[in-house]
Formats: sequence, structure tokens, C-alpha cells
Amino acid sequence: MGRAMEDIRWDSVASLYDLYVTATFDVPFFLAEAKAAGGPVLELMSGTGRVSLPLVEAGVPLTCVDASGEMLRRLRQKLSAGGLEATVVQGDVRQLDLANTFDLAILPFHSFSELVDPSDQHAVLAAVHRHLRRGARFICTLHNPSVRRTSVDGQPRLVGKFPLEGEGSLLLWSASRFAGQDGVVEGVQVYQEYDARGVLRRQRMLDMRFALIGRDEFEQRAGGAGFRVAGLYGDYDRSPFEMDSSPYMIWILEA
Repeated sequence: MGRAMEDIRWDSVASLYDLYVTATFDVPFFLAEAKAAGGPVLELMSGTGRVSLPLVEAGVPLTCVDASGEMLRRLRQKLSAGGLEATVVQGDVRQLDLANTFDLAILPFHSFSELVDPSDQHAVLAAVHRHLRRGARFICTLHNPSVRRTSVDGQPRLVGKFPLEGEGSLLLWSASRFAGQDGVVEGVQVYQEYDARGVLRRQRMLDMRFALIGRDEFEQRAGGAGFRVAGLYGDYDRSPFEMDSSPYMIWILEA
């Protein structure tokens, strides 16, 4: 799903996160946007730096915010190992209060969906708007509910098998179902660590909760926070959003 912000549940799986979250499909898009912005960039829910590191390596002045101290500890280690610098802030993005303003804000990996409560969604949008210079942009990524809901059926699915450091394997399972509230999904991720002999060594569980936010609903919330919709893509190749087929909603909002 991406990164949660309302608590520090992700601390419990921070040591495994980089083993199974290796996607790079969106990195060229964010690199291009950051370079075009030409100034300081704010990244929300940055986690261990999947997007952060490529941006900093490209010379982008970056501020990273996340709620998980363990995720950010790993990000700081990576920055230090690479001789790189970025401003790293542990905090709740609903209560964002930084000294700077930015030319671009990004929220990658569709993590805005983990803001289930409409009041939290508004709080984050309003907070981001306060931290942007006039005319600056906020790129907010969401799943397309029409496509994402097809896998919300309560059935367990194997997300993948991943090599552990040293030896053994990580198996990641996921299952989700609608919670009764319109568009709200509850689920669980189960992390199983096996040794080289295939013996289960450790198991962890992470509860998940997210909202499938519709196009009209999000556009209304963005407008209520002071944003103008400057664009809407359906994928990171900048293709137009198609309700029935696009995997994502990639919102380009202007302050």
C-alpha cells in the first residue's frame, strides 16, 4: 500500500521494508518534476528513502518527513553512507510545521490513501498548502478505486518471496476486505521469515487500513484546501487518467 502516517506501526517491520519494496517505476517521474521545480522539495511519508535517495543524488534540495523513527533511522544511515545530505524530520504530516516553504511537495507510493478520516485528509492538504510558495505544486498519488477494488476480496495473496540478508527467505502475504464504511478497506500483511532449511524462524503481522478515494471526492477536498487542479495522470508515463483502466490517480495540484 505504501507508508502509514497516523502512528508508528511501521517501526516493527522497518528492518524488512527494503527487502520487499524495491519498486522504481515512479522514480524517473519524480526526478523530472523535482528538476523542473528548480528549488527545495518536500517529500511526505518518505520512509527509508526509496524516492528520496535518487532525488538527493541528483542534487535536489530535499526535506523528508515521516512518522516512523525506525524508517528515518535507516534513511539517515543511507544518506551518511553515500555522503549525501537532506533534512530529515520525524513528525505527523497532519500537523506539519516547518520553517521553510517549498517549490514542490510530493507524496509518493499512493500513501495518501492511508488517511482514512476526511478530516485528516483535509488537515494534510491544508498543511501542505501552507508550506508551498504561490504557484508551487503538490503531487499527490492515489490508487484508482475502480481498479484497486478488484483485489479487495478478503482472500490471502502471496505478495512475493524475497531473499533475506545472509540466508533464508521472506514471504509476504496480504489480505484485505471492505470495512463496511464506504470505500474504507481493512487488511493485514503477514511477514514470514524462513531459514535456509525452510523452517519458519519469525512471523510478524501488520494491520492495514486505507480508503479508496474517488476522483470527485479528492478534487473537492483539494479545492477546499486552496489548491487548483493543474493535471491528472493515470500512470507515471503521464498518460491521461481513464476511470475504468488507469492504475493510479496522479494529481498535480497548484497552490
